[in-house]
Amino acid sequence: MFIFEIIIPGTWLDYDDREWTWKIERQLDSLQSQFFEANLALNLFLSAQSSRASSYSKDVWDADSKRRQEIRQILEEEYTKQGKSYWDSHHEIYLETEIILKREKWQQGIPPREFEHNIVFIYARAFLYALDAFDKFLGVLSKEENVPEVISELHKKISDIFPDLRGVRNTAQHLEDRSRGLGAGRNPKPLDLKPIDNNFISAPNGGALVLNSLNGSKYGSTMADGHYGEVDVCPESMSHLQEILNNILGSFKWHGPKQHKPSV
Repeated sequence: MFIFEIIIPGTWLDYDDREWTWKIERQLDSLQSQFFEANLALNLFLSAQSSRASSYSKDVWDADSKRRQEIRQILEEEYTKQGKSYWDSHHEIYLETEIILKREKWQQGIPPREFEHNIVFIYARAFLYALDAFDKFLGVLSKEENVPEVISELHKKISDIFPDLRGVRNTAQHLEDRSRGLGAGRNPKPLDLKPIDNNFISAPNGGALVLNSLNGSKYGSTMADGHYGEVDVCPESMSHLQEILNNILGSFKWHGPKQHKPSV
């Protein structure tokens, strides 16, 4: 488990304007909330990736095959007793065998493979959304009056570190358009799909539409401008976010004892 820690330089902001102070403290709280949400999403993502890699083994396949045969034999005997021909009923027997086997496994707490496949994507998007929300909160904070000048610089740093963040997030939110090959806006135009050439996809002449993709730890999609973009769901991304948040907190004046987060 990866735990990314922060130090808050005090307990309260130390400024005379209490209304302004209260407003800024709430925004700083929101930044912390999105930071820890991203940290949690990262750990869930890594755990799901590990489980996904080891969830289906030859032993499981052999056990399933044996149980299928047992169920099939029971059903064949029942159909024979009912005077039904095996050859006329073998499609029904096959379907009923699959349904019985699946329901047995689900009752044992074994989720469908569709669940196991999708859970890692759900956590990747949760990381993406938390990172995007952090960026949006910081953008709002940077426009507030009397905040330290470094806040704007730190906001720009997010786009430097995660250049595809907004584009990939927008595609995740508008798959209904991208899946039809459309860009962004009220009247979206057809995408001009740009070349892709990495260790996962090779489309040097363009034309490849990629949605909801995982290339190792990198969650990616075709963005509204036709380029393929990625956000890396990894500890290094969280380290960048940790540095930015600590710098944000350290840029303000505080009073009271320092705080260490997260809690036990």
